[in-house]
Amino acid sequence: MKNRFSQYSLWLSLLGIVIGVGQYFTPIYSSNILYLGIVIYLMGFSCGVIAFGKHEKGLMKYFSLTSFSIIPLLIMLGMLFFTMNFGEN
Repeated sequence: MKNRFSQYSLWLSLLGIVIGVGQYFTPIYSSNILYLGIVIYLMGFSCGVIAFGKHEKGLMKYFSLTSFSIIPLLIMLGMLFFTMNFGEN
């Protein structure tokens, strides 16, 4: 059976992102659930690195690798906009 780490990477990364972002839109907040989402996301990232190392075909392996750099950028921009709005009040 051929392992498709790129598919695992895509689905685990999406699940981790949905769990992490879902914590901010639900009234129930638990740090354990947030940590679980982060761990699932990091598992997806590591599967993406393995898929990239094995030279698997397809573009799915690039989702987790690009999201690993885009998500911190979005967090940094969100903090920047927060400080800009905080300074005007």
